[in-house]
Order: sequence, then C-alpha cells, then structure tokens
Amino acid sequence: MQHTFTLAAWNFRLARRSLLALWGVFAAQQAAVILWRAAQPGAAGLGLASHYYATMQIFAYLGFYLLTALAAGAATHNSRRARSGYTWATLPGTPGQKLAAKAITIAAAELVFAAWQLVWYIVEFYPVTALEGWRRRQMYGAVLPAANLYEQVVANNLFARLLPRRPAQIVILLGILALSAAMLAALDTVRGWRKLPVFASGLFCAWVCFGIVSIEQHLEWLLDEPRYAFRIAAAAVLAVLTVWWAVRSIRRGEAA
Repeated sequence: MQHTFTLAAWNFRLARRSLLALWGVFAAQQAAVILWRAAQPGAAGLGLASHYYATMQIFAYLGFYLLTALAAGAATHNSRRARSGYTWATLPGTPGQKLAAKAITIAAAELVFAAWQLVWYIVEFYPVTALEGWRRRQMYGAVLPAANLYEQVVANNLFARLLPRRPAQIVILLGILALSAAMLAALDTVRGWRKLPVFASGLFCAWVCFGIVSIEQHLEWLLDEPRYAFRIAAAAVLAVLTVWWAVRSIRRGEAA
C-alpha cells in the first residue's frame, strides 16, 4: 500500500505545473465573466450565486473537473520520468498498484480542484459585493443591504451538491469520486480502439451518478423503483470490468 501512495505522490508532483496552469485559467475566466455580469446595470443586487448560475459556471466547473482528471492521468506518461530511468511500463510495482496509484492521483486532483473552487468563490464574493454596492449607489443613491457570504454559498447550485449535509450525501459523493477516478484512470491506461468501450462505460456511469445526485434527497425511490437499482448494479458491473480490463492491458503491455 505504501508503494501505491508513493507512486501516486510522484504522479501528482509531475502533474502539478499543468494542474496549476489549468486551475489558473479556470479562475481567470470565472472572475472575468462574473465581474462583467455584476457590472451590468440590470444585475445590481442579484448576488454572487445568481451571477454564478447565469454565467453557467457549473458547466465550466464540470468541464475543468474533467480536464483536471485527464491532466492528472497524463502525468504518468510524463517525459521527465524517463530521465530517472523509469517509464510507465518499467515502473516498479504490480499492474494493480500502478492503476491504483493513477486513480489516487486523479481523485486527489479532483478533490483539490473542488476545494479550489470553494476558496475562489469566497474570494470572488468581496469584489462582486463591492461592485454591486457601487452600482446600487449609482442607481438608487444609497447602498442597500447585501446578502452575506453564507447565504451566497447556500444559494449556489453547485455547492448545494458538493457540500454534504446528510450522511447519505457523504457516501454518494465519496462513491462518485472513487468511481470517476477509477474510470478515468482506466481510460487513460488503455490504448487504441479499447478506449471506445471504456469511454462508453464511463458515460453510462456518469449518467447513473447524475441520476443518483438528482434523487439524493429521496433515496427511498431506489427501493420503490427497480430501474434505479438495476442502473446502479449495471454501472458497478461495468466499473469492475473496466478496471479489470485496464489492469489486464497494463500486464499485456509489460509482457510485450
């Protein structure tokens, strides 16, 4: 187990520059579009959560979330590793350890990115609030009471799903994190036409996860509606088969 975490730490170290650049681009575009909208006359007093929703930043977050995982997975093929005498195929460890290390790297990068979004959202709250206060002063001649930070976090459509408030939500979020890391690690591992079935399995699992998140407040539906249980079982089977296929691909690559 220690060797797996050592490989994961090495992967993350090789990916840190590309991840920092990616997160910097994400933060810059988000600040630009939100501040632009907050400066519009009709947006005075709407609040940061409203600007976040109107500028479709939840979709930008999901896109950069995927790019974060792909950048973290690509670190295992970094050319700087070859300078130390190792390549992906010659790294010490079993195929299962190598895939697990890649999945841990991806999961860690996804967690850091989610935390970065929360921190950056808090940072954006203050200039947006100041800009809205200036705009209201121009329009109404007085500064109206503004919503506080807690209200803006609670009202945000992304953080309503990312910040767990119930034990079941914690289990669901951890399960989605582990599943996404494993599937993306497998997608980055296999080569050629084998990526197509892995990609299709990943899309199906993502669809199932979105469905679970949408009914998270009504988990009794999972028992009342057999189709939900069937979809979850099918996604679990596909995930296990995909991981097995990726491990097998690593083993066959080493044998070649």
